Order: sequence, then structure tokens, then C-alpha cells
Amino acid sequence: MKINLVIPCYNEEDSVRNLYNNLNEFGDNDIHFYILDNGSIDGTQEILKDLNQTENIKFLNLQENRGYGYGVHYGLKEISKADYIGWFHGDLQFDIKNLYKIKKIIDEAKVVNGKPIFYKGIRKGRSLLSNTFSLFMGIIATIILRKTFYEINAQPTIFSPNLLDQVKTPPYDFSYDTYIYWLAKKNNYKFLRTRVEFPARQFGESKWDFGLVSKLKFSYKNIKYILSLIGND
Repeated sequence: MKINLVIPCYNEEDSVRNLYNNLNEFGDNDIHFYILDNGSIDGTQEILKDLNQTENIKFLNLQENRGYGYGVHYGLKEISKADYIGWFHGDLQFDIKNLYKIKKIIDEAKVVNGKPIFYKGIRKGRSLLSNTFSLFMGIIATIILRKTFYEINAQPTIFSPNLLDQVKTPPYDFSYDTYIYWLAKKNNYKFLRTRVEFPARQFGESKWDFGLVSKLKFSYKNIKYILSLIGND
């Protein structure tokens, strides 16, 4: 079973080398990683040029940043020739050791259940504020779209690649997580959820999570996007 995962990085010069080292130490040859420089304007691209691509670690590059969602969707299309595809962030807040367990869960589920698979983690170790906002967004999406949503922006997201065939007009911002989640619900995918370790960011800074104000702005934008999905069933 081959799993291809894109890892979007934007201005991650402080973490991308450590990310590469962690991936290089990962011991499952069925899982392939694609580090995507999403139009960084710091030294991320220069650092990647100094690193060697391997059989299981490849580099993708976008010259211009057109948004988180644009970068993720571009990467997914580039890596779609696999049994499963997906993504997680390049900020080292997802412990890749979780992938051993996740691969086993997906492999067992695909044998038992004929539905296409959609896996999304449930993050452990987050702050009370972050958990509260995640719960709030899940409740709002559930009420508006009349489907169960929980931990919409959790990592990683892994699914059967034929879901990309259903993509029409994806959002280019962080609402991309909501869009793909909604598409999987709409197309009756089999959902798998397990808790994954989510350590605090050690290097660099978040591109959107700067506290209460940023969370409120993010929530407002995402609610507007959720409302735009009404009637698209």
C-alpha cells in the first residue's frame, strides 16, 4: 500500500532542515514525502537546495504564494498516483511516528470496508483555547451543513485519491481543510479518526495562530465559507 503525503511549508527556514531529518529517519518505504515550498520569501528554498532528494523524500516548489489551500491542492495533484494521498504541515507539530499506527488502521479498514477511506487525526496536547475554538467550529459546521464535523483542521489528512475527481472550485486559504472534509462527507467516505501527538511548535512562528484575535478572524472567514457550501449537496 503506497501513501504519498505533501508537506506544505511557507517561510519555515527555522524548521525545514529538522523536518527533513525526521523524514529521513522514518522507516517505512511505503510512505513517500513531498516537501512543498509554498512560495516562501525567507531561506526555505535555499535550505532545500542544499538537501538531497531521496527515494522517499522529494521536493516541490511554487515560486509564488497563492494561499495555503492553493499550495496543498497543487501538491495533492502532483502526488496523486498512489493508493492514498494526503498532507500535514511542515511546522513539526505533527509527530510522524504516528504514521506507523495510521497506516495500519487504514490498511485494516480498507480490507473490512468497501467504502473509500478518509482519515483525519484528532490532536492531543493542544491548549484549552485552541480546543475550544476547534469544538466551536465543528459545532457550527455540523449545524449548518447537517453532517457531523469535528476537529476540521486536524492533521494529518489522508484519503483515497479519487476524491480529487470531485474537486470543483477549491478555496485557496485555510478553508481548504473544511472543503475536503465536506467533500468526503458528501461522497459517503468511510471516516477514520484516532488521536495523534501534537507537540508545541519549537521553531519559527505560526502563520495564523497568534492568539484570540487571530482565532476569531480565522473562525469568521471559515464560517463564511461554510455558509457558501449550503445548497451544494
